Amino acid sequence: MKKIIFILLISINIAYSQGSGIIGFVIEDPAALSLKFPLQVGAEWTAKSDDNLTVLKEVIGRETLIINGNEYDCLIVERIIPNFNIGNGDANWSHSWIAKEGLIKRVHFNIVTHIDVNGNEYTNTSNDELILTDIDLK
Repeated sequence: MKKIIFILLISINIAYSQGSGIIGFVIEDPAALSLKFPLQVGAEWTAKSDDNLTVLKEVIGRETLIINGNEYDCLIVERIIPNFNIGNGDANWSHSWIAKEGLIKRVHFNIVTHIDVNGNEYTNTSNDELILTDIDLK
């Protein structure tokens, strides 16, 4: 039986004035180009581009991760959204560690500054880390 287990660690710091936040999931249509093979350091591609959003990816390096005594030779894929401009000083990026076994680790970071209905500024900061904890490909 094949078994892959991940642990998702989430840290969210949300400061609200008077207003409410909406968190949602987006299903890509058409699909975004998540990985472009062959993966090698320096490779770059556009994962998604439309009138509202551009997502760029680049293989920025290599790192060996050791998880539960197992070594994974990984390429690090950076995702950036250059036109991510909901508010001032916004940031949105992620790093994914990809090995021949697949996704081993992902770190995502997001800062969004909003203005509420009274003109007060507030900032949402969140980061999450997804880490492979076990894999059995028998």
